[in-house]
Amino acid sequence: MPRDSWVPLPHEADRFYQVYIDESSQTKHRYMVLGGLCVPLSHSAMFEADIIDHRDDTTPVLKPDGTAKLMKWEKATGYNLTAYKRVVDAYFTFPKRYRLPTTKSLGTHCIAVDTSKKALKTTGDGDVEIGFAKEFYFLCVPTIGNRLKRGLFHLYPDRRTTKQSLDEARNIMNAGARKYNGRTDWPYRELRFQDPEVKQSLQVVDILIGAVAYHLNGHYQKAEANPAKKKLCEHILRWAKITNPAVNTPWYRPRLTILHRDGTARITRK
Repeated sequence: MPRDSWVPLPHEADRFYQVYIDESSQTKHRYMVLGGLCVPLSHSAMFEADIIDHRDDTTPVLKPDGTAKLMKWEKATGYNLTAYKRVVDAYFTFPKRYRLPTTKSLGTHCIAVDTSKKALKTTGDGDVEIGFAKEFYFLCVPTIGNRLKRGLFHLYPDRRTTKQSLDEARNIMNAGARKYNGRTDWPYRELRFQDPEVKQSLQVVDILIGAVAYHLNGHYQKAEANPAKKKLCEHILRWAKITNPAVNTPWYRPRLTILHRDGTARITRK
């Protein structure tokens, strides 16, 4: 595959997805949630613009000094809750409002790792970073790759410090796609870090996985729980039709899915 293989060829362009990936805390809480927001390349610019259009004066794109103002789960408050809900609404209604073809999918797919049963250090043979890389692989190849069987992917994880080679990680993913799904078209074309300051999609996925982790880690149930975050969590789960984040969501669920990784979860190939 040539070095510029991430540039869509005319006959492939309609199959490309941009996948924005973020994770909740790896060490502070029992559950780590890793999620990938898959946006068809054909609609990615429209999606970015649409999210910006649904922000308001409580969540401006830029601060007075001209630097980016991030929307993220941690920053949800009573002051900006209406804007956060509006952005969430924009995400869930985007396919209908923009008449996304049935052959394409816009969705966020999550794996929830119960670190009390499946510690990253253990699965990484003593190295947390390797353990995380294995979960990242599981999200991208058996989970997202198995849902979007003909998809070609640009993977954009939120920037983080790592000793791992992204080129090597991409090659491992493509080898996995060949081994388990018979893919010979090098589906994982690009893997590089992206900054949330320049991508609304990374900010959206942070909010969505934040809600899932907030519920799974018991913060939602606490008496002193932040009222705004509780309402936002309820709003997201209601849209996703998820009544219990502690169990796997149905495979066919389009907009937000959760697969639990407790050492026993498996992907069923269809």
